[in-house]
Amino acid sequence: MKKILIAIVVILVIVFTFKTLSTPPKTKGVSQEEAELILFWGDGCPHCKIVDEYITSNKTDEKVKISYKEVYYNKTNQNLLQETVKKCPSIDSTQGIGVPLAFVKSDNTCLYGDTPIIDWLKTHL
Repeated sequence: MKKILIAIVVILVIVFTFKTLSTPPKTKGVSQEEAELILFWGDGCPHCKIVDEYITSNKTDEKVKISYKEVYYNKTNQNLLQETVKKCPSIDSTQGIGVPLAFVKSDNTCLYGDTPIIDWLKTHL
């Protein structure tokens, strides 16, 4: 009986740990409606981290309203990314869509990859 109780506790600890580790991070930024730039990103994406570090270190999010949309864990944001890419003829969605991808609402421009996004931020702010 004691072994069964220990096994149940171990299983509960494993399940709780897995659930905690797999919970996606909270979204930051402004709402999609008030955003000037929608930034699609993925938790664990190294190129997304480069963009985030640039935005953080340069306080870019104080200069432009950014809505952050995590797509690895959020199905709603995945669907929004699919719909957004349809507005951008420069992106070939038949080859798959990756992140980071930024959508500039003022002119329906898509920026794909860390370097194009950072370059745009440097020149448009």
